[in-house]
Amino acid sequence: MLKELLIKDFAIINEVNIQFQDKMTAMTGETGAGKSIIIDALGLLTGGRGSSEFIRTGAEKAVIQGLFDISKNKDTQAILKEQDIDFSDEMLVLKRDFSANGRNVCRANGELISLAVLAEIGQTLVDIHGQNQSQSLLQEENHLTILDKFAGSELEQLKSKYFSVFQEYKSAQQKLRNIQKNAQELAQRRDMLTFQISEITEAQLLPNEESELEEQRDQLANYEKISSALRDAYDQLSGNIVDNTGGVMEELNSIADYDADFKQVGDTVTESYYNLQDSMSTISQLLDGLDYNPQRLDEIEKRLQLFQNLEKKYGPTINDVIEFGEKAQAELDDILDENSSPEILEEEIEQLTTKLTGLAKQIHTERQTIATNLSRQIKEQLNDLYMEKTEFRVNFEVADDFIETGKDLVNFELKTNPGEDFKSLAKIASGGELSRIMLALEVITSQALNISTIVFDEIDTGVSGRVAQAIANKIYLIAQKIQVLCITHLPQVAAMSNVQLYIKKTATTDSTTTAVANLNDEQRIDVIAQMLSGTKVTDLTINNAKELLDLAHQKQNELIS
Repeated sequence: MLKELLIKDFAIINEVNIQFQDKMTAMTGETGAGKSIIIDALGLLTGGRGSSEFIRTGAEKAVIQGLFDISKNKDTQAILKEQDIDFSDEMLVLKRDFSANGRNVCRANGELISLAVLAEIGQTLVDIHGQNQSQSLLQEENHLTILDKFAGSELEQLKSKYFSVFQEYKSAQQKLRNIQKNAQELAQRRDMLTFQISEITEAQLLPNEESELEEQRDQLANYEKISSALRDAYDQLSGNIVDNTGGVMEELNSIADYDADFKQVGDTVTESYYNLQDSMSTISQLLDGLDYNPQRLDEIEKRLQLFQNLEKKYGPTINDVIEFGEKAQAELDDILDENSSPEILEEEIEQLTTKLTGLAKQIHTERQTIATNLSRQIKEQLNDLYMEKTEFRVNFEVADDFIETGKDLVNFELKTNPGEDFKSLAKIASGGELSRIMLALEVITSQALNISTIVFDEIDTGVSGRVAQAIANKIYLIAQKIQVLCITHLPQVAAMSNVQLYIKKTATTDSTTTAVANLNDEQRIDVIAQMLSGTKVTDLTINNAKELLDLAHQKQNELIS
């Protein structure tokens, strides 16, 4: 559950800190005051895509921070455990910063996380529904996804099994197409791969061999310089340097007991003395190991030239050449694979088609059961929302070929009056009807949702009167199980809320800011009266507002009794 939301330098918001309660919170205010901006910020906090354009003009960065009670969010806790993020107090602080330089930083309980992880966490916390979601009902390609949302584990298991076979099916089809496309081209490709693999294999390449040979070449090519430098260094050390250092060491050690500084400098000289002796020994060994071999130098030069030739053809480094050879071998193996012959592939595709057909039928049967139950439940909800003559059904058609989700093509249909035919939802539903259908879907799914907060962003647009009251009742019922945040312009919905926030925009010649106030009982009367009147608040609208709030309290008691 969302407990607190801090927004700073975001869009027209300078800084707001909003405390939220459980159950139903209505967010009201004039159009353009910033209500939807607050919801946009919450969407970005829970993983939405954002950019530096959201930063308030003149600010260096925008900050969004939210405090969530996750004591009942087992899915959220599982993700945090997986990411090794502490939540011992069962609270979660999400924070997201947008900098003007394009930097985007996400944190969970102080730990840096990626945007992908933030989105994964956000999906378990908040579900935002607005006009865009209602409009998604008009897009038939979304209907199958919405239907499957109501499925249980059995359908999900069937779909997972189907998808695995479907991938095999598509892969086999692609192989067959490649073979049939151009047999001569395939033969040419086979010959080319054979030549390339042979050339790379004959070179007997080893990872990092090139750098090792270059080091050996440099040593052999500079033998005289290296040998001369080592001999001069050894001669100088074997002269007076080591002996003199030993004498200095003895002198200082003889007075080390008289002063800590004497001892410290003596220890330093002693260490230098023994280091010099070790260096002499190492230089001597290096001199003994030097061996000038012109033949070896010539072999290395030829080997490095071979590397350069291969790198020009197959990659910038020897490791890339080796990788190229491995990929070429894999491709050649695939071409030569006896199981890749057209006859065998056709037989494999036929077997996979049989499997897919059976699984698709099982998925279709399961979806039909879900569709029947869904239609019945939506009908019950629409009756409460004054759409009692409306019938809802899920229409199934069969795809010409297998698709990732089976062979079902789904379309939601409505019949708004008895005696009429069912027609596509996209063709006959008004804005108000879409809002009610979306709300009906949310009522049905609210009990099954694992999230703790639902946001309705003006989902009640396009309705009024008794329908507005019915929607308010439905939202209130959802809020008895899940925290609901609701942006609304309807006084009926605002009156049914447990908490009412008022969002106000203040503009000056230099800037525009948004502020949020938690209304007390008297303030709620004034704001709802203004929502009722639309212009001037009179004694009559004040009385109407009081009556609306009283009726809302009575309805609340009726709904939960």
